[in-house]
Amino acid sequence: MRYHGHRLVPILTTLSFLVTLAAPVSAADPEIDRLLRSPAGKDWVTNGGNLTNQRYSTLKQIDGTNVKELKGAWMTRLKGSGFGGKYSFEGSPLVKDGIMYVVTGNDDVFALNAKTGEILWEYWSGIDQKISTVCCGWVNRGLAMGEGLLFLGQLDANVVALDMKTGKVAWKTPIEKWENGYTITSAPLYYDGIVYSGLSGGEFGVRGRLTALNAKSGEVLWRWYTLPGPGEFGSNTWPPGTDHAMRGGATIWNTPALDPDLGLVYFVAGNCGPDYDGSMREGTTCSARR
Repeated sequence: MRYHGHRLVPILTTLSFLVTLAAPVSAADPEIDRLLRSPAGKDWVTNGGNLTNQRYSTLKQIDGTNVKELKGAWMTRLKGSGFGGKYSFEGSPLVKDGIMYVVTGNDDVFALNAKTGEILWEYWSGIDQKISTVCCGWVNRGLAMGEGLLFLGQLDANVVALDMKTGKVAWKTPIEKWENGYTITSAPLYYDGIVYSGLSGGEFGVRGRLTALNAKSGEVLWRWYTLPGPGEFGSNTWPPGTDHAMRGGATIWNTPALDPDLGLVYFVAGNCGPDYDGSMREGTTCSARR
């Protein structure tokens, strides 16, 4: 993707994706942007630790000599959220200034005192429990933060921003409809005033895409599709007269990585759809964009 002001225009290679950034602009949240660019320490402000998604911590209190001495400090019950066989708990908690933020498989968010486990506030998603287009269990893989807000994607295909101090909804933007086969299971990425979110649903004949939103307002800045539409680069690999590219999968259900110094954002796409019957999506590749 090429960065023009606050807009990123994507460039894609088969199933790996690049985003090119131009000259830096005024940071919308200088502190979070600085933490995102540095190795993670006492604060863990994005799903992968920092923009590289390396999940590396510079903290040194725990090492090979004392790890065997670790024991539980506290336990907190999250009031039954995400409790049951259909839910998974896969999101890495975020930590900032002694407060831990966790999200459950029901898209509910809790702010906890990181030292005591005390619940400081809670957000209940209220999502429809009859959503039928969740492929592989109800899961939310994490949060993002910036500009005093927490960002999450929900299984009903809404991206939501919460006030970090209160948990109240600042904005909620639908980027698709779950009735069309789309859900969000990935942790979004925040950087420099923009929130990036993928979509899941490759098993339901959807068209993969990355969506960028204004972090302050929730306005959709752009959408970019992993599958080429008619007349776009790579579309000639699809049989003429078919809509295979509109339902060929290649969804994005991981968190992108971003390198502002090189000017690149990296992300990958998931499986073609349907997974095992390629006759329903003939073409050279499920993602033929560059």
